[in-house]
Amino acid sequence: MTATAGERGTRERMLGAERRNRLLEMVGEAGVAQVGLLAERLGVSPSTIRRDLSHLQDQGLLNRTHGGAVAQQSSEEPDRPARTDVASWEKRQLAEAAVRHLRPGATVLITGGTTTAALAPLLGGIPDLTVVTNSLHLAGELAHHETVTTVVLGGYLRHREMSLLGHLTRQALEELHIDEAYVGAYGINAAGISGAHVDEAETDRWLLSKVQRVTVLVDGSKFGRSGPVRVASAARLHRVITDASAPEAEVAALAAAGVDVVRV
Repeated sequence: MTATAGERGTRERMLGAERRNRLLEMVGEAGVAQVGLLAERLGVSPSTIRRDLSHLQDQGLLNRTHGGAVAQQSSEEPDRPARTDVASWEKRQLAEAAVRHLRPGATVLITGGTTTAALAPLLGGIPDLTVVTNSLHLAGELAHHETVTTVVLGGYLRHREMSLLGHLTRQALEELHIDEAYVGAYGINAAGISGAHVDEAETDRWLLSKVQRVTVLVDGSKFGRSGPVRVASAARLHRVITDASAPEAEVAALAAAGVDVVRV
């Protein structure tokens, strides 16, 4: 019996829904996926995949990127207030380990984030320290330490993180000489560190390209996780400070790449 046009349309809609469900699973499992690979694995054209990705993005189930998509949990971090109290003790331990490497008279760049924010209460004890930052939150905390010279980079405000981004941020740094940078990361692996928010990660990537030494503060949960934008390769990292929960294999891979890994 030949199917009617209505029956064919219903079947096609069902197949499309099944394909999009599978597509969502694949992006969720990988965190980041490219259109070409998704099309190959599902046996459909890239244009079909692009339409499906747009449909899923419209439903708030994933986020489109140039050439692919990222899972919601991989591309969007919780708002800053929701992250501030997460692993606060561990962040304090990382910060205490980091300040032991700060030299009196140094000029350091500290980017935004709840992990690097844990440095703020500890910086007043470093003589003649100059801190350059694009984080309004960190600048506000450092206002309580009159012995710390604080330089705030300009830029447009990313409200949910209270960070300043873009061309003006980069332009301001051109006027400064930075000895080293202290940064957090959305994800870290043997290839380097990555970010979740495209504009913020791109600004951080440019800032770090102007710095002699980069120290990364990450707890063990950040290992093996990858955001959509690479911020710095492992070759650009001088030191990684992490905790005992960091996977041994990931730590060994970074050490093999020449990164000084400090575990607290």
